[in-house]
Amino acid sequence: MEAGEDRKKPRVDLGSLEIGGRYRVDRKHEMLRRSFRFTGTLTEIGVPAAGAEPHTLTFEVKPRFGRSTLQRVDVATLVGLDRV
Repeated sequence: MEAGEDRKKPRVDLGSLEIGGRYRVDRKHEMLRRSFRFTGTLTEIGVPAAGAEPHTLTFEVKPRFGRSTLQRVDVATLVGLDRV
């Protein structure tokens, strides 16, 4: 992950992401004005119609207690994405 052209929004190199890889995800919720962090396994890279840029990443998150859940993250809300 590297800084974008305007140095405000990070740019994600989606070609380097691996399905099945574990990542630490930092994302910002615009309405709550809060950042959230979780660690999960990448299960899917969503591609919108007409071959545009992928816009969603789906992660399987296994909490300490309870069942695993799927988190869908919009690429535009990412603050950080690091391989664990």
